[in-house]
Amino acid sequence: MSAEPAERWKPWLALTSTLARFAWPAAFVAVAAMGFGYLRDRRPPATSEIRVEHSGATVVRELRALSRLETSVLRVEKVIDLADHQRRLGGLVEAEDSLLFVAAGEVVLGVDLAKLGENDVRSDPETGVAYVELPPPEVLSTRFDEARSYVHSRKTDLFARRNEGLEAAARREAQAAFAAAGKDPQAVESAKHQAERQLRALAKAWGAKDLVVTWKAPRGEVDVAGSP
Repeated sequence: MSAEPAERWKPWLALTSTLARFAWPAAFVAVAAMGFGYLRDRRPPATSEIRVEHSGATVVRELRALSRLETSVLRVEKVIDLADHQRRLGGLVEAEDSLLFVAAGEVVLGVDLAKLGENDVRSDPETGVAYVELPPPEVLSTRFDEARSYVHSRKTDLFARRNEGLEAAARREAQAAFAAAGKDPQAVESAKHQAERQLRALAKAWGAKDLVVTWKAPRGEVDVAGSP
């Protein structure tokens, strides 16, 4: 072989030698990285547990934040018969202005959770059961159904003076009748049942296993439960 071809191949031989020197370290690094990755994947996974702990005060604040818990709605109809008895002509003539009013509306029953005290809510860490003592259900609001409320009849005698406040008086009587309907024992028991069901679901969502609900006696009454 002549000297000229040999001289021509020298740069290629030098480049090949240089690549060979760097190839082995690069291959070693690649193999080591694969090995470390394999060992890292083979390590046992770390265990962790996140718990949400609710102290009594926190639960009380969360319950108070609900403010009024509406539990049931009563649809009420009431017929109000009012009459304004008048004596005219110096008391010689008796006259009457009468009104028959049909009132329809809604009564919302529920529990005012703002009345909860710090000692009204507690929990048992061992069993995971929460306990709450609630104020009695009450009428939270009443509403007239104007579309279904109307004056059925109005009669004013010949010598009677029309009383323009008679319809307003009938509406006040209807409001009182609505509030009285909310104190019906069956309505109160239904409100209690719904409150217990809703609060039990909330307590379980907050991490309690169960919720035991007791009720305070209405104001002016004495709770005689457990008395001999």
